[in-house]
Amino acid sequence: MLPRLLDQLDEATPDVVDRLLAELREHRDLDGLDGPDALRAARHLLRSGLFIDLSHVTTLALRAHRQGVEQAGILFAETSDKVAAMEGRLQPFGTLVIEHQGDLVQPPIDPGTTDSQRIELGLPPLEVIVSAAHDETRRRARLRADQPGLPAGVRLARVWRDPEPAVLRERWAIEGAPAWADGDELTFVKESDVPFMATPVVALPSWDVGDGLQVLTVRVERLAEAVITYTLHPLSGAPAMSVRRGSHDGRFRGPDAPEEAPSNDTLCGELSEHTLDSPSLTQPRAVTVYRPADPITSSTPVVYATDGNMFAPFARRLDAAIERGSCPPVVVIAAHAAPADHRGNLRALDYLLGFDDRRFDAHQRFFVDELAQWAEAEFGVSGDRHRRAVFGTSDGAGHALATAMLHPGRFGHVMAFSTGMPPDGRTRWDPTNGPVAHLCAGTLEDGFHSATLMWSYFLERIGATHHLTERVCGHDLIQWCEELPNALQQAFGTNS
Repeated sequence: MLPRLLDQLDEATPDVVDRLLAELREHRDLDGLDGPDALRAARHLLRSGLFIDLSHVTTLALRAHRQGVEQAGILFAETSDKVAAMEGRLQPFGTLVIEHQGDLVQPPIDPGTTDSQRIELGLPPLEVIVSAAHDETRRRARLRADQPGLPAGVRLARVWRDPEPAVLRERWAIEGAPAWADGDELTFVKESDVPFMATPVVALPSWDVGDGLQVLTVRVERLAEAVITYTLHPLSGAPAMSVRRGSHDGRFRGPDAPEEAPSNDTLCGELSEHTLDSPSLTQPRAVTVYRPADPITSSTPVVYATDGNMFAPFARRLDAAIERGSCPPVVVIAAHAAPADHRGNLRALDYLLGFDDRRFDAHQRFFVDELAQWAEAEFGVSGDRHRRAVFGTSDGAGHALATAMLHPGRFGHVMAFSTGMPPDGRTRWDPTNGPVAHLCAGTLEDGFHSATLMWSYFLERIGATHHLTERVCGHDLIQWCEELPNALQQAFGTNS
């Protein structure tokens, strides 16, 4: 009898729960349950944590609710929101709250659901739900401000002390910038009636303190070593990473951070734009080329890079490093990324192994064969693997590592900064004859930092030569621009 099975689950010890849940899931009378037993079954199935059980939970909870069982409507709403979020849809009721950098955040909510529908299910109006999450976030931020350091495993989180607008304005005038540090805390301010985020690193909304002022204060692990670029994007706008020099609002650099790398506004070398017809891609692809001031010889290293449309900031730092002798002269052949269109993120499909085999293989033929053949014929760059490297950042770093793995005979070095793709069961790396890997990631990059560390652990375990640089940064162009000359010096410098 099904009620007896539910009684057993009520008293079950952990060692038998999975077996009893399997019986419940497969029971022929499950879909016919009603009343309190339907709610009991729904709650037990929710314990499994399996997505396949959630459809049963919503069905049973809704039936129980329609039969007047208390709390069943709330369970139906909570489970419906969870299913919607897992399927990439707007949550209908707004009950789902996740934790992000210490804040309680609600995934997007379907505006088509009315408060009358929420109230009918036993929920409060949406304004109350949102306010409760905000109040709890503020309570946690106040507690955090009164305690030293950060919770275990957390590198950045909001703190809050209910600051006075007049005090903030006075400090802003003294600092001469809308961001400043006090110990391990970093504060951002902006004249605005709408919240902002300090993109690209601090993805938390500011709070209103009155008098037309918005404020965001975060505690950052190792803030003294940090380099954090910020643009105070209003949440009513669309945050974006711009590649134009000076387009950000500012940059915080802690006293113990790496010294700012020089940048040449006027290049000693040359940056040129080209278009390469690609049989493999069946369409032209733009290519940005950097050539140093020194003549190109058979010993000049050549770097094949992704995201050539973003290479201008790299060129300025690289050119300055070459000029002052902290990086050897190199040629960079940087193919542009495919622009996004109605088919989605084509850049990721080109770059990342395992998402679209056809697109990935076509891009590999273009990048590894056609691009190199063109560069060697057009500019006389070296074909010697020991003088060749592949470079990329973010998804481009995943591409660089995949390319180095699949074509170890073509590249002697791989520069992969902030990859989001950890090694997996398909990863095959020759520890003796494979490329030397130069890895870099920021501690504030969450998954990108973790994936890059996993590559370092993997290469260490198999005995492959590699180097890892860890910076206190977010997913920020500045760390990549400053680290590329260092990696090139490491790879191709006179003492490498």
